[in-house]
Amino acid sequence: IHFYKRFISFVFVSQSPFSLLTMVKAVKAEGQPKRPMSAYFLWMNEVGRASVKAKNPDAPITEISKKCGEEWRALGDAAKKKFEKKQEEAKKKFEVDMKEWLENGGEEAMAQAKKETQQKKDKKEAKAAGDWP
Repeated sequence: IHFYKRFISFVFVSQSPFSLLTMVKAVKAEGQPKRPMSAYFLWMNEVGRASVKAKNPDAPITEISKKCGEEWRALGDAAKKKFEKKQEEAKKKFEVDMKEWLENGGEEAMAQAKKETQQKKDKKEAKAAGDWP
């Protein structure tokens, strides 16, 4: 019920009903550091995907992903700690890099990227509403 109320209020508050359908890929700011991978993805890239692929050579990517998730959940805490530690190190490095990037003009680049993304979204909404020539 709560989701329904939020959905209805969002539809009536938004500019048009098409805004629910408007999905635009965000414009990346120039030189912005990438967020670090989670411990699960670090494990999957290093160990998980290869081992699952070896056990199931003909499996499609969706099946491999499911099996990787099952193996990650079954993995012991000791094995996970290694990848969680790597993730923490990557997160600290990202925070330092991001702070440095923001100090060296990153805020302007981020503002410009957000502006471009909004322009793309507005253009797509106008096209969906039939206002676009």
